[in-house]
Amino acid sequence: MSAYWFLTVIPFLAGLALTGQQGMKAITEHVLRHTAHRLEGTVTGHVASREATYATLHAVVRWTGEDGVEHERAVPGMINARTLSEGSRVRLLSTPGSAAPVVLDSPERYRTAIYGVWLGVLLWAGALAAVLVRIATLLPEHYYRY
Repeated sequence: MSAYWFLTVIPFLAGLALTGQQGMKAITEHVLRHTAHRLEGTVTGHVASREATYATLHAVVRWTGEDGVEHERAVPGMINARTLSEGSRVRLLSTPGSAAPVVLDSPERYRTAIYGVWLGVLLWAGALAAVLVRIATLLPEHYYRY
């Protein structure tokens, strides 16, 4: 077996890392959905932020917290902000005491994490299968004779 077969370590480890990272994200989203408080808010506008090399549009949402105080801030989310027109009602998930106390209630984050888990599983399982098939074809004939 040549040294080039060791290159399958790259998709194997990348798949394991992707599965682990996206799995933690899916678990976090699942826990968030079951423990967070649900609120109703109204979109009051949009604001652009430069999170990466391009501007990202976020919806500015106004809501009344559980303590009766009215809040308004830009809420990041997976939903395209252009689809949320001003005055539209949105659902929010509130987690008091966290760094981001309010996020948009959207199943997209959980769905994206599950897709990432499956992509990671396909990467590492495919790399493992390729190596096992290659090893099986290199075995001497007397090892697999029935």
